[in-house]
Amino acid sequence: MKDLFLIRHAKSSWTDDSLRDMDRPLNNRGKRQVDAMARALLELGALDGPVHASHAFRARQTIEGVMEQLPERNLASRVHFDPELYTFRWKRLFRWLKHLNSDAPSITVIGHNPALTDLAGILTGDEVPELVTGAVMHLKIPVTSWHQLARGRAKLVHHLPPAEASYQLFRRKAPKAPEAGDDLQQQVPAALHHQLETIRALQPGVAQGMDPEFLHRFRVNLRRTRAVTDAIVTITGENALRKGMKPLKRMAEQTSLLRDLDVFLLYLEGQSAANPRLRRSLKASGALETYRQWQEEERQSLCRQMDSKAWHKGLKKWQATVTGKPLQRALKKTTPAAIHDTVQQRGNRCLELFRGLSHQAADDDFHELRKALKRLRYLAELDKPHYQTLLKELKGQQSLYGEFQDRHQQLSLLASLADTRRGQHLPPALKELAQQVENEKYVAREAILAQPPWIVGRQ
Repeated sequence: MKDLFLIRHAKSSWTDDSLRDMDRPLNNRGKRQVDAMARALLELGALDGPVHASHAFRARQTIEGVMEQLPERNLASRVHFDPELYTFRWKRLFRWLKHLNSDAPSITVIGHNPALTDLAGILTGDEVPELVTGAVMHLKIPVTSWHQLARGRAKLVHHLPPAEASYQLFRRKAPKAPEAGDDLQQQVPAALHHQLETIRALQPGVAQGMDPEFLHRFRVNLRRTRAVTDAIVTITGENALRKGMKPLKRMAEQTSLLRDLDVFLLYLEGQSAANPRLRRSLKASGALETYRQWQEEERQSLCRQMDSKAWHKGLKKWQATVTGKPLQRALKKTTPAAIHDTVQQRGNRCLELFRGLSHQAADDDFHELRKALKRLRYLAELDKPHYQTLLKELKGQQSLYGEFQDRHQQLSLLASLADTRRGQHLPPALKELAQQVENEKYVAREAILAQPPWIVGRQ
């Protein structure tokens, strides 16, 4: 079995008409694509074997940019520039591969379209996605020698465009938010529709799992959609809307653990970068690999869910809810006075929950208040001009509760690791980390207790 990785050079510049085609450099977006794809190529295995690149300047800059991002990999000795790869015809690439004097199990080619996309189609015998600039395609070919290359035998196992590897690159073509307005009967349906389209657009990036920001934004849009709709239901009692939200609640639940693992692994990465002892302990104990495997299992489970009929049916059900009569009926009742009354009620509820907190209170009591404040925030956003002060205060408070929530979850994940070790204690460095997280959680609790929620009516 052979692995073939086809990479199209990153986005190039056309601003200088005096340059020959082969001399055109990368533009700024192309450089951002390279930065975003470097680690992804490493994770996919595209840098494990020899890398053969077109000698065109844009292809050269693409692999050189990858090498700059990964200095520890010492890739220069395995990178080769070949004039034969400066071609736009698949037949030339096909002949080059068949005559390649190499027994390497994995080969990476950095070149140009339409040659790369056409070659992938010929090798698989099937229609394949177009390789956009900076994208990579991974083919598995059931041969023992590159000389045995033939049409229609390869299998496409992975396709990754830069906009699915990096949330920052995705944002460029993300669904555009509607302009803000004062008419709730127009503003709310437009906002909910935008959030639904954003949820759908984010799913490929979530499935790829290269940038945890995709999942974070996915969950933000799910939560915001649910919270806004829940606020309207609370104001109007329109329970038909609540039924439409059920699929969104299930989706949020199915992403919860994966998001916790994403945040925790980023935290471990930051901590171990400054603590060589912790870094060695994570590796020697197998803890880091355990968490990464757990993360990948959760991601695969989520991918199966997103591919399921139930998931697609749930999104269609919600789309029908957004465009249906129950929402329009409810919005007619959602007056500024009704919003204010409900904000007052929820604000009082937050104060009541806060007064029940103490230094000995259970973590769940803090979580309940955190959720209540979040619901209050989304409710107040229905009338932003009137509640500017409230929203500013809530945003600041939510960062405190978010810090507390993260530390709570991290302690839970550390405890889960201890449980899997069948009675063995955590390595000393991880025990020290757990104590550090416990201390940070205590600081967050103290900060919360020292800052009562904003009192509705203070404006």
